[in-house]
Formats: sequence, C-alpha cells, structure tokens
Amino acid sequence: MSPTLADLLADATLNLSCATGHALLHRQVARVHVAEVTDPSPWLTKDVLLLTTGLIERSPEELDAFFAALAAREVAAVGFGVGLIVEDIPAAWIRAADAHRIPLLSIPLATPYIAVSEFVSRRLADRQLDQVRRMLDVQQRLAYSDATPAQQIEGLEQLARELDAAVLWIDPAGIRQTSTGGGALTSAELRSLRDEFSRHMASGRASGSAAIGGLFLHIASTAGSPLIVARKRRYTPLEQGLIGSIATFIDLSRDTSALPGLAASLREQLITEAVAGRMTADPRLFETLFPGTGTCTVVYFGPAQRSGTAPRREPAAGLLLKSHLTAELASGTHATTPLVSAVDDGFLFVLPETHAAHAAAAVERFLRAETGSLGAWRAGVSRSAAPGEIIDLCAEARRAHRATGARPDVRALLATELGRDDLLTEWFHGSGEAPVFAAWRARLAELDPASAARILAAAYAFLRANGALERAAEALGVHRQTLNARLREVERELELTLAEPTARSLLWLAFEAGALPRPAD
Repeated sequence: MSPTLADLLADATLNLSCATGHALLHRQVARVHVAEVTDPSPWLTKDVLLLTTGLIERSPEELDAFFAALAAREVAAVGFGVGLIVEDIPAAWIRAADAHRIPLLSIPLATPYIAVSEFVSRRLADRQLDQVRRMLDVQQRLAYSDATPAQQIEGLEQLARELDAAVLWIDPAGIRQTSTGGGALTSAELRSLRDEFSRHMASGRASGSAAIGGLFLHIASTAGSPLIVARKRRYTPLEQGLIGSIATFIDLSRDTSALPGLAASLREQLITEAVAGRMTADPRLFETLFPGTGTCTVVYFGPAQRSGTAPRREPAAGLLLKSHLTAELASGTHATTPLVSAVDDGFLFVLPETHAAHAAAAVERFLRAETGSLGAWRAGVSRSAAPGEIIDLCAEARRAHRATGARPDVRALLATELGRDDLLTEWFHGSGEAPVFAAWRARLAELDPASAARILAAAYAFLRANGALERAAEALGVHRQTLNARLREVERELELTLAEPTARSLLWLAFEAGALPRPAD
C-alpha cells in the first residue's frame, strides 16, 4: 500500500501540519508533483500530492476553479510551502480546499520539497519489496504443492488485495471474479472483459495489456485459461511480473465437482481418448459414463475456416461456451452439465438429456452475442440419441460444422438439416480426390486465366441448368450458339464428352467438392 497523508504528518523530520481536511488523511499518495502554473490539473493524476508556494495570486473565484479541477483529477492533497512568499496559508486557500474536500498541508521553509518526494519514493520502494516477498510466498505455496482450486483462488484473492484490482478468470461455472480488491464492475465492463478474453486467447499471446474505458487491464495466460486483472490505474512492470508469476501456477479450467458415477473431468478425459481413437470406443463405455441418461446431443464448436496449420485453441474458448450452455440449459431443479473435450482446433460438447434443437438454439444465441473473435466460430449439432451412439454423434456434429462453411448466416447447424448436396459433398470430401480432377486442373493451368474462367463458367452454367441450353445461355447472358461454342471448347480442353452422364456427374462433383473453382453466381 502507498504511504498516506497521515504517514507524512507522522514523520518528525518533515515537520508538516494539516490546515484542513483532517478527516481525509487516510488518502494514499502515489507520487509527488511540484507546479507553479495557473492550472496544473492537465499534468496530474489520481493520488498525487501537489506542492506549491502560492507564487501565483488568485482571486476567490480562481481558487475555487483551481481546487475544483484538482478534485476532478482525484488529487490526494495540496502541500503549501510557507515562509517564502507568505508566512501562513491564506484563509481563502483553506476555504476553497475545504469546499472541495482536498486536504491542505503546511510545509515549512526548512523542509525541502525534495525531502517530501524522497519520503514517498522510499515508502513506495519498501512497499513494493514487501509486496514481492508476500507474492513469492504465494507462488511457492502454489508451486511446491498440489494446490486445490480453493488454494488457487486464495492466491488470486491475495493478488487482488496486493494490487487493489479485480481479478477475473474462467472456469466451468462461467467468468468468476475475486471477492476482494478493485470494487464491483458494471455489466458493460463485464461484457467488455468477456470480449477481451476472446481476443486474447485467439491471439495466442502469453500476456498483454489493454485499456477499456477507465479500466486498465493486464492479461496473463494460465495453465488452463487466461486471467484478467482490472483496475483504474496503470500497472508497473513489477506488478505485471507478479501477475505473470502467479498465473504460471493457476489452472481452474477443469470441473472437479463430484458427479454421479465419475467426476466430470475424468469423464471428459475418457471421451477425448475414445474420440481420438486412443482407446476402444465401445458403446458400453458411454453407457457407463452416462448412467440413467436416455439421450445425448453432441456439439462441435470450432473456427469457421479450418486449416491444418491452425494453432490449438486455449481451453478458455470451450469454457466460455460451456458456462453459457450450463446456464442456458438449466431447467427447474435439473441442470445439464455439458462435458467438453478439446479436439483438433475446436471442442466437442456432450450434452446429456438435451434435445438437439434446444442445444442449437443455445449455441446460436451465444455466437450471435459474441463481439470478440469467437463470433467468427461456428458449431455443428448432432441429432439426439442414446449414449452408446456418441461416436456416431460426434461424426455427425463434425459434418454439420463443416457444412456451415457454405452457409455464412448459420452459426449453429443441425445435422438433421443437412441437405442432399451437403451429404454428397461430405461423402466426396472423405473419399479422396479422383485422379481425373488433378488432370483437369493441370490442363486448365496451361490456358490463360481468361480462357480458363470462360470455359469453367460455361460448364458450370450448363450443369446447373441440367443441360438446358436456353436457360444456361440466359444465365450467362450470351447467345445459345456462343454457349455451344464454349461447351465444345470445354470438351476439347478437358478431353470429355458432355453428352455422357458419367462425365457430367464427375464434372459436377469437381465443382461441388472444390476441386475446380466454382464460378460466382
């Protein structure tokens, strides 16, 4: 804690006295500033002790404006040097300071201003050293013991007290906040912090700082998810280091509460192993994991544009949705506890006793409310079936997720809503590319881009019109004979005959599977 005004008055070497504001001597002093200008407030911040000699003469109105500006900046107090310009603090100064609730200290000529500044600096340095010692003790307790969630939260509570800040983290119950330090956050501030969680975990950074409104944030990634430290003043490099050192040993991402049969964390691990193929996915395994459960629904949640080189996402992404689903799907005395498994660059959720339509609606609401990076993620939702079919349900959820790529307006797609084209594309996606497609691409690559685009557009329009030349020509905006000439060019360049059903089917599949670029409508 920073030194207070009372600490300054208690130091006999400084010989300070209080002219007004005795009830406010508990205020902390974070720094000292000397100014002899008409309005020094633009250069001041909260908890500053302003030192002056009254060199500038001010009328009562000007003094009122002077102290009003200092109060708006939340200045801790004003120190008035006597014995140089005036022998005593003028009564007008005392009245104005008292009116704006700013303590006014008297500084004798024998006390150099630098002595006041050095006193505050020494106290701050001593305080920082004590702070480091206390937080190192917390860090060692977390590092050299198998700290329980309660012990980890106790460490975060102490961090909040030391920094006078709110500490927030994500666990399966949602976004949690320490009970001490930093004061209450508004609903708007909490929404902004949730967005900041999303942006940070998508960035892949270990730590970062940001400012939202009047809040200064420092974010650090823990073993399980990021934590955010928020307060109304900036962090020193030392404080940022303390946050990072504590975050290293925090992992509150797992749900360790006791559940019927097995703990949720163990069930999640078993599901992950089975889905990944590292253990036999026997239906009896899932029936054992979900005793008394009639049906389950599976949700696959991941980035809309998947890539083989995409980084693995932090568990916080899954925890954000998990906490939302837990709250959304609660009904009466029964609350659904989703189980989440990290797979590839996304997450699989198993929702016991949850209808697929309800799950899709809940995920849709979550994604539509997201303004952070998760707003670009999409979800696939399986049908509802018995626990023994979970492996099949996982495959259905993945198929539905992949199909959202062709439906940008849909955020959560039900597997039961997949159409014939979706299923055909999915089947073809998993069957491997036909060699003829590579041959067609090679021949098109030998043409100039304009010619290649022209014949692809003609072929695609012809196939979409199911061979009707008039409709295809109208769609392209060309004469029927022009289209005929271009179709002959397609046959010549790709070495196929469009009159043959097999050739037409393969060409259509090539467009649908993305083996050939589909012309814009």
